[in-house]
Amino acid sequence: MLDSRKAAILRAVAREHIRTGEPVASQVIAQRYALGVKPATVRNEMAAMTEYGYLIQPHTSAGRVPTTRGYRYYVEHLMGQATTLRIESYFRRLPEPGESLTELLSATLQALARAAQMVAFAATARDETMRILRCVITPCSPRRVLSVVVMEHGEVDNRVIDLQHAPSQRALNRMQSLLAARVEGQTVRAVLSLDPAHAPPMESPAERETLATLLRAIQQQAQEIAEGELLYEGMVYLLRLPEFQREVSQLEAVLRVLESRKPLYRLLQQGSDAELHVAIGEENPIDALRSCTLIYARYHAGGRPAGVIGLMGPVRLDYDHALPTVQHAAHALSDLLTRTLYS
Repeated sequence: MLDSRKAAILRAVAREHIRTGEPVASQVIAQRYALGVKPATVRNEMAAMTEYGYLIQPHTSAGRVPTTRGYRYYVEHLMGQATTLRIESYFRRLPEPGESLTELLSATLQALARAAQMVAFAATARDETMRILRCVITPCSPRRVLSVVVMEHGEVDNRVIDLQHAPSQRALNRMQSLLAARVEGQTVRAVLSLDPAHAPPMESPAERETLATLLRAIQQQAQEIAEGELLYEGMVYLLRLPEFQREVSQLEAVLRVLESRKPLYRLLQQGSDAELHVAIGEENPIDALRSCTLIYARYHAGGRPAGVIGLMGPVRLDYDHALPTVQHAAHALSDLLTRTLYS
């Protein structure tokens, strides 16, 4: 642990670096922050913290900036309190419960990106252990039906299915009952293990073929849901960051990770069971993201983990504001999903 004077100086250096994006000189800290110590003392303490690994001097003639270790210490011991009302104001116009998961995620991400002026992302934590809540087959025309699959966490997938044969309403009702009995309440893994070739007997080969077609379609819907997805909003905020304007190669590397999606999605799924994660700079296992900080929190649906939502920004992002903003977004999204699921 740092002593109180070093901690106060580190807090001041971090906040000044967050504000300006430039190396911080000891004279600036002594003049701008009422620490009650002389400039020479500030300079000596900053030199000591450089030796300890909390600060780094990018150039011989420049001031200092916090290292990953320095910002980690700031997050764990030195952060202030953000204004809750300011954060809440960005989330007052979210959709009403009942919209699709994608629409709720998109609206929440837009609010989060605006609130933090950073890239906002969300990953749905779907896997083959997720259960199907409901499946509904609705006729659209003689040879076309709408298949609706509702997952327990609130995701809804609608798909129009073309049929080779035109089933009667009586036959379609029976198929609906048979399919509901086989898939509702079952995990995606269990549904994928069903063999359409061994569907329950129907009154004709045509009806049996139609039932198999419907089961295959539901399996495809369930499989695609289980794969999960990664959504982004606010990519433009990356382009405004001075560090990325100076280092275009870093920006290109980050954009490639965002474009490919899979590496970041896997990283988000591998997180611990903690409700809030903060990965600062060199703590990120993806090399291209070591110029960034990721802050993300779990969101839930009906008390069950449903995914993560968070922010990506520079290492010098405003942690005092960003962390509670991510937590508020996660709580707001969890509330929307739970009310949608049980409405």
